[in-house]
Amino acid sequence: VPKPNVTSERTKEASRTRRKQAAKHTCPVSGCESTFTRRVNLKGHLRSHNNERPFACTWAGCDKAFARQHDCRRHEQRHAQYREFTCEGCNKQFARMEALSRHLRSDLGIECQQITE
Repeated sequence: VPKPNVTSERTKEASRTRRKQAAKHTCPVSGCESTFTRRVNLKGHLRSHNNERPFACTWAGCDKAFARQHDCRRHEQRHAQYREFTCEGCNKQFARMEALSRHLRSDLGIECQQITE
């Protein structure tokens, strides 16, 4: 039985605002209004509805698996402690630019921005 909603409203809105092309693919699951410009993204999304997780983490002792390959790779980077993005205010490191951006929008991050100005 597919889960009706696997995409948060925040994620849906982010997709709509950054989309440069019209969405051509709509999720067929009743109650889900997710749309995609690429068929491959719809395919990964459908795996989430069915709880299919074909992409398993390769780290020893980790039993996590993911519907989308890029989510698995991102997860594996956390194991490797690979942190390419650094806050100039507090020197905290992040694996993804989106995490650094979220930090800078937080209360602590606002203080970091003031330090670097």
